[in-house]
Amino acid sequence: MRSDDTLGRLARLDREMIEHRVRTIFERRADGDIAGISEYVAEDIVYKVQGEWTIYPFSRPVHGKGAFLQIMAAINVMYENLGSTIHELVIDNERVALHRTSRMRNRGTGAMISVDVCDFMRFRDGLVNEFSEYPDSAAIAKLDGR
Repeated sequence: MRSDDTLGRLARLDREMIEHRVRTIFERRADGDIAGISEYVAEDIVYKVQGEWTIYPFSRPVHGKGAFLQIMAAINVMYENLGSTIHELVIDNERVALHRTSRMRNRGTGAMISVDVCDFMRFRDGLVNEFSEYPDSAAIAKLDGR
């Protein structure tokens, strides 16, 4: 049987591992390192971007690691991610909620803007298996010149 102290240390390690992985995912996203992101994604990931698809064409659910990596690459073709500032990060066991601001550049027009995003993730066995993003649609529209 494990002591309360041992269980507490294990919980801190799990939390630290998840926080490190979340921060690494967003750093690699800013670097355009899609292959690096794939290290932290489960084969059966469900990725959803919430919003109006006519404003942000990536607003749809995708299932599976291959489809997730394809949409990450497609987003990277259209937009340059200049980095994210994480304002709030809440980790509750395997669930993560965060608010961040991402500086984005439209690769076609060169326009740049800061986009607020709320993200929700769920980890299983150390990998992200659910990932939902809620970007500021008005900011995306402005970035795209609408």
